[in-house]
Amino acid sequence: MIRAAVLGASLLAAAIVPVPTTRASPKWLHTPGAAKAAKPPLDFTGVWELDASASRGVSPNMEGAVLSVRQNGNRIWIEPIEQKRSRLTAEEIVVDGRLYEKSVGRGQKGTLVADWGKDRQSLWLQAVAGTEEDPQAAVQRMVWRLREGGKIWTRQTWTIQKDGSHQTFLVFHKRPEPKP
Repeated sequence: MIRAAVLGASLLAAAIVPVPTTRASPKWLHTPGAAKAAKPPLDFTGVWELDASASRGVSPNMEGAVLSVRQNGNRIWIEPIEQKRSRLTAEEIVVDGRLYEKSVGRGQKGTLVADWGKDRQSLWLQAVAGTEEDPQAAVQRMVWRLREGGKIWTRQTWTIQKDGSHQTFLVFHKRPEPKP
């Protein structure tokens, strides 16, 4: 059975798996349409430190997390740095509203769809992981937002499984960029 920790530790985590930067594009599960050409409304680029005291439902894997985020248009790469635990993994997210297959850890496959919110002030993601018997054994819905002029990144996550559901609310503070 898939546990919430598998999904919650990534996607930071809303993130999901190790994805090398040289990896081929995600495997689309339907015929891709024209990619959205509009400039993304948000840019998550930066180094982010988890504020556990302002967060709720922090998994042990996320404690002390420091994440490096690079964004180029609708592609977002997230990588743990200064890692104290080895359970967090790097990932790539493609924000274009199309469903694609993605590794969800421990050799399991799942799907992810990510799109900008209608309010243009949020990023909405849905990850689904399962088994052959139950392809939707675990569903995670996430909303990411930048606040206070891009200095705070919040990630609200709802995880739904057969054995229950839970919510997390992660608050990250952006590190100031080093002066040249």
